[in-house]
Amino acid sequence: MDMDFTNSYDAFDAGVSPGGLRNTTQIKILINVLLRNSGQLPQSLLTEALGLHGLVNYFEAVQAIDDLRESGNLVAAEGQLSVTPKGTLSADELQGEVPRSVLETATADLLYLQTQQRRAQENAVEILPAENGCYVQIRVADQAGTLMTLKLYAADQAQAERLRDNFLRDPSHVYATVVASLFI
Repeated sequence: MDMDFTNSYDAFDAGVSPGGLRNTTQIKILINVLLRNSGQLPQSLLTEALGLHGLVNYFEAVQAIDDLRESGNLVAAEGQLSVTPKGTLSADELQGEVPRSVLETATADLLYLQTQQRRAQENAVEILPAENGCYVQIRVADQAGTLMTLKLYAADQAQAERLRDNFLRDPSHVYATVVASLFI
């Protein structure tokens, strides 16, 4: 039986970009596929990934997750969602019902957010109050311990947050650039 979900818009579309999902069944399939491919994920990370490029309305994503849990496709334990064998079977059989571009974008967004989360855990960045601004204190670490600590002045909170975000985008590049400039 060939299923066509593309013409059945039954989901809220506030905040959904053109090409995003407006069908609750497709949203559920996408969530199952992402969890099948990624393993366990916090619900907040999954919903953030789905909304990063406007692929799914936030409230629809939360409702789909609740529905999938009730139907036995997903389980939640210790703050992590994971797909059940039933959900895996659904993902395997119905993956083709989700547009490829949506699946690829969601997968890339999820990977990006997981990378950012890991970098934030591995490399500490603190924004500290200072007279007439803020300090941004960066700590680069590896398994052996702290490799570098750097304290930068920022004129205001917005600039401090930008420094933090730019550092977390590629901490190894920042570290390599600082070390290289010191050895020249």
